[in-house]
Amino acid sequence: MKKNLYKHVLPYIFFVILYLIGKTLRVQIMNRDVESRLEKQGKAIIYTFWHGRMLYFPYLYRFSNKSTILTSPSEDGEIVARTAKIFGFSSIRGSSFKKGGSALLKMTRSIKEGKAVTVVGDGSRGPLYKVQEGIINLAYLTGAPILPVVYGVKNKIQLNTWDQFIIPLPFSKIKVMYGDPVYVDKKTEEKKSKSKLEELEKKLKEITQAVDSWD
Repeated sequence: MKKNLYKHVLPYIFFVILYLIGKTLRVQIMNRDVESRLEKQGKAIIYTFWHGRMLYFPYLYRFSNKSTILTSPSEDGEIVARTAKIFGFSSIRGSSFKKGGSALLKMTRSIKEGKAVTVVGDGSRGPLYKVQEGIINLAYLTGAPILPVVYGVKNKIQLNTWDQFIIPLPFSKIKVMYGDPVYVDKKTEEKKSKSKLEELEKKLKEITQAVDSWD
């Protein structure tokens, strides 16, 4: 009984808190025209960001029904999935994102149906700011562009966790920046796949540095 209450009530509490904080933030969005160009081309986008900087994105894309997100099959993953659903996101539950893994196959199917997906760049366990290869596998199988996006917050709480998780404080300034897309085509060899992973990681780190600058 208590467990069911936890699963059904907590997502609404999180939704209210995130929505109210989001309403107060003073937002500056940079390079969003990159996203607009991809959408005009009819591209299904693979969005990616860091695990520690995910909290604002459900609010940014609230009620748009724009993307499918990957969440873990754990109890915490279920809370995330239920909270995301209130914001208008569908989700795919799964922990395996390797070649042939069920999560990878489901995400591939979603992209081929024309729907954008969202994948955390450094995964659910890290290491911090180290892009996992699953996202490159997904782009290879689908031909979809990977669009890096990161936000930085001037006034925040930063947790002492592996991902340095950021909680924006109400009324803070927040910068959101989109990077140039990364493409992984069918002709990409294994060595080139590694270079694509490094390219994506470099772009994510570059825009992270840009949004964290408040001079």
